[in-house]
Amino acid sequence: MAEQETAKEMTIIPVASGKGGVGKSVITANLSVSLAEKGCRVVAVDLDLGGSNLHTCLGLDNNNPGIGDYLRAHYGNLDELLVDTYHPNLKFLAGDARSPLMANLHTAQKNKLMNHLRKLDADYVLLDLGSGSAYNTLDFFAMSYNGLMVCTVEYTSLMNLLTFLKNLALRRIEMQLPRNTFLRKSFQECLNQPLTSGVITLRKVLHTLAEIDKETAENINRDWLNFRPRIVFNQGRKPDDLVVIDQISETLERNLSLRCDYFGHLFFDPKASESLRRREPLKSFAPDSYIVADIDRLANRVIRLWSQPLRNSARLLKNNTVQVYEERYL
Repeated sequence: MAEQETAKEMTIIPVASGKGGVGKSVITANLSVSLAEKGCRVVAVDLDLGGSNLHTCLGLDNNNPGIGDYLRAHYGNLDELLVDTYHPNLKFLAGDARSPLMANLHTAQKNKLMNHLRKLDADYVLLDLGSGSAYNTLDFFAMSYNGLMVCTVEYTSLMNLLTFLKNLALRRIEMQLPRNTFLRKSFQECLNQPLTSGVITLRKVLHTLAEIDKETAENINRDWLNFRPRIVFNQGRKPDDLVVIDQISETLERNLSLRCDYFGHLFFDPKASESLRRREPLKSFAPDSYIVADIDRLANRVIRLWSQPLRNSARLLKNNTVQVYEERYL
């Protein structure tokens, strides 16, 4: 079963994307800065093992021991590895830059790391995950029922978003099936159906499992219904971009029995890529830019709304995006 935040005052926010290049690390870094500036105690964690670069987005040098050193038992506690940043209230936990070949964690290493991440002393712990849907990424994302998904409205990005969420659902099922059992074998047979058998849907898989073990299938379904990822659209151009929301919602409901909250829309701003070249957070490099205003708006939503499902989130985000666009560009 996925575990939600273990302490009431601490919220874990895994940040993932179906593909690279959509601004996931930039958003993670600058959302962390914005939350810290609003008085929250924040830890930004680089969990993009094998491709750690969150330090660049935060304007930090790549010379800090991090998760790789921790997993190699060079340190006994994650707290020892927290690094002060240039922003009060914000600490950073480096990835594996100084300890290569850590991308494929053993189960024991992963469980140990997740347990210690849950014990960090902070209001918010943001996890910058690797792109794509490797098992480790899916398992870290499932540390919270309300992980943050970053995408653009480009077709490939949206398809990779849907693929990530499909793989998340299948991974959750697999994790709850005993090894070397007929249940696990039946599940694998569902996955190995030829394309001519049609789309693999969650309902089909659960129906197959329920014919063998109804109680297990019901438990899996209850676990899955707790998931409610939050989607942030990045690099937007116009409010019309969000016409894709209706199709996303329909596809997720039909194939995965999943509801998502549409949590934010960030307009394209060249300042974002310029800040990366300068190795500075946006707050330092371009504090009056539109992208900073959009990220601040996202941080306010996290503080006010993260712990609850959002009613009519698609309509609210569309209306808010139109309002911002008209105020800025018309």
